[in-house]
Amino acid sequence: MPILAAGFSAFPGAPVNPTEDLAKALADGSAAPRGAVEAIVLPVEWAGSWPALRAAIERARPRTVLLFGLHARAERFRVELVARNHRELGRPDAVNGFPAGPSILDGPPTLPARLPWDRVAAALRAADVDFEWSTNAGSYLCNETLYRLAFHAEALGVEQFGFFHMPMSDERIPEFATADALPEVFLSLPFAQMVRAAGALIGELGGA
Repeated sequence: MPILAAGFSAFPGAPVNPTEDLAKALADGSAAPRGAVEAIVLPVEWAGSWPALRAAIERARPRTVLLFGLHARAERFRVELVARNHRELGRPDAVNGFPAGPSILDGPPTLPARLPWDRVAAALRAADVDFEWSTNAGSYLCNETLYRLAFHAEALGVEQFGFFHMPMSDERIPEFATADALPEVFLSLPFAQMVRAAGALIGELGGA
């Protein structure tokens, strides 16, 4: 399997997660050709996200892993370049678990994601997807999972990997508003644009 893609489930402050919708669309073939990608949904759990991803990597043996996560305050599709060896203490996960300490692993302060960035940029622009580069993936489970992937990628045979943050989807705004979970000011994207972005990346990187 050349590409493994993963979205995340709901978590405190996010009663729905559009990247779960994206992963399901990739898995059922509605967002990418069948056989081009295996897609999974990761739990937003300090003790569960990485084990779930690692198990999927060991099963599928992908060369490329693409992670997609929600950032409700993002203004556009965000390409994360770096993972940081830092956790936000005191922030609960989806099952009310908490991080064990401020550091993720006994590793360097930062680890880079590993994708051909010129091709990533070209693919997104060709798909008419507005995007920005970021060197701060936060200190929650998105960053945690990316850091662990970067730390273990070589041992797992993963040649390329990256993380992409997305705003809320237009279609999920009503559920966010009902749950009083919306930031005071935020942007959203049509789900079709999220699908287009993921499809462009998979199409570009699938043969890499």
